[in-house]
Amino acid sequence: MHIVAAALDQKPVESKQSVHDLSYQLAACGRIPKKECPKQEKRAMGRITREKLYLPVEEVKERMNSDPRALYRKRWLIIYNALVDPREAKDIAKHTGVSVKTVHKLISTYNKLGVVAVETPGKGGRRNSYMTLEEEQELLTPFFELAKKGELTTITTIKQEFEKRVGHEVDETTIYRILKRHEWRKPVPRPFHPKADKEEQRLFQQNFAKLVEQAIASRDPEDERPVLKMAQDEACFGRISTIGRSWAPKHIRPLTPRQIVREYTYVYAVVAPKDGKMTSLILSSADTSMMNIFLQHVSHTFSKYFLVIQVDQAGWHSSKDLIIPENIRFIPQPAYSPELNPVEHIWDEIREKAFSNRIFASLDAVIDTLCSQLLRLEGNSALLHSMTYFPHFRMAS
Repeated sequence: MHIVAAALDQKPVESKQSVHDLSYQLAACGRIPKKECPKQEKRAMGRITREKLYLPVEEVKERMNSDPRALYRKRWLIIYNALVDPREAKDIAKHTGVSVKTVHKLISTYNKLGVVAVETPGKGGRRNSYMTLEEEQELLTPFFELAKKGELTTITTIKQEFEKRVGHEVDETTIYRILKRHEWRKPVPRPFHPKADKEEQRLFQQNFAKLVEQAIASRDPEDERPVLKMAQDEACFGRISTIGRSWAPKHIRPLTPRQIVREYTYVYAVVAPKDGKMTSLILSSADTSMMNIFLQHVSHTFSKYFLVIQVDQAGWHSSKDLIIPENIRFIPQPAYSPELNPVEHIWDEIREKAFSNRIFASLDAVIDTLCSQLLRLEGNSALLHSMTYFPHFRMAS
């Protein structure tokens, strides 16, 4: 500041050298800007990213907004920015969300080649594929019927047909990639009994509401209790262990014990799918006498309702010694059709959650596990509704 004050107190000097000295002193103290160097200004102008005008601005804008390919829209956005607002590549890159290298490369190529630089494929894509997507679809179509039957347990037959068409061997991963591209997966097939009558099953589901009405019509005319539509079934649980899929981190193969001990017990259960209500008993066998005990339990538990219950065609459901309480009516389902019974989902739930990959030291341990699982389900109406509210029950509601 002392230098600046001294310089200002001096009388004006006409010499050019004194003027330069004063300018330098003021610039050094921040009082006046230094004069820009012509070479620096030229270099700054050289950094501005510009492009040749191959297309009118409006057409570039139209392509930027309406091109169906996202890659091309992004490229036209870069061109548009360089066209309407020329500036450094780093600023265009920041505004368009790409790298500086991408901006440099695209503008340079565009200035040389024009529109061709923009509307060319990127680096990705299937450029060296054995077949087109349509040819792959044609290859897989004949295997649809085998897939419906669950007979494609491996990719061997598909691989053989593929190699026959391309004329040489390929790795298995080639087939796996084809299947993934066409959204094939490998689920566990849904089982059905070979003696099941599909048409009879369809008619049962279609006419279930009428069967319920017929069962309700058979009750005492003075019985005005609300109707509860239910399904009933039995299942066997024992000490024979089952192996199922389980989660594990990479490089770890789970090891679980397995045993075959022929000790078992039976669970009887009845569920009201719409209301999510359920009751059950664990009994020693599956026969008419045990069924009588269970029906008395069900009738007493739901004594405020008139019960219409779907059952399978087990012998003890139609035995002459079976005693059916006055507030219960049966609707027999088609033979060999467990998939129509909602209670089957309850058995699946218990086996998956509590019996897979486990062994039991005694039958008492099996019974204790069953009790805890059955009580868990009986206390969860939402889960029961979700698992058991089959379409034919919905139609009858």
